[in-house]
Amino acid sequence: MTFIQRLWRYMIGLLIGTLLALFFFGSRSCMQWLPNPQVRQFLGEAGLMGDERTRCLMQCGAVSMADLRRLLEEGDIAYGDSDVRDEQGTGKFYLIRGDGRAAEFVVTDSTTAVRALQLETLPAGCDCP
Repeated sequence: MTFIQRLWRYMIGLLIGTLLALFFFGSRSCMQWLPNPQVRQFLGEAGLMGDERTRCLMQCGAVSMADLRRLLEEGDIAYGDSDVRDEQGTGKFYLIRGDGRAAEFVVTDSTTAVRALQLETLPAGCDCP
């Protein structure tokens, strides 16, 4: 059997396998099973609650609950700076960064608390701790 015959049979098998995979799996995606979407869903399903500084920034108008949701959905999860195993005893938290903002999302029993919210600039007259 020559190389061309082997290549031809390989291409036919590849085509048949691709068609079968598309037939059985269709438009389903396996992306939701990766770690980032799983963490985002886990943090967002319980509801968000801010700590004292976050509530102060929300009253100043520097950040809204929609901004926190957007950060949760679109931000980058910094696993290296997060404590996902609760080894320090401070609670399991994930640090999420994006668009000049960063926040720690702490997992509690019933909600997800937002603490250590970091902004690039604070609006004038906002004296949050």
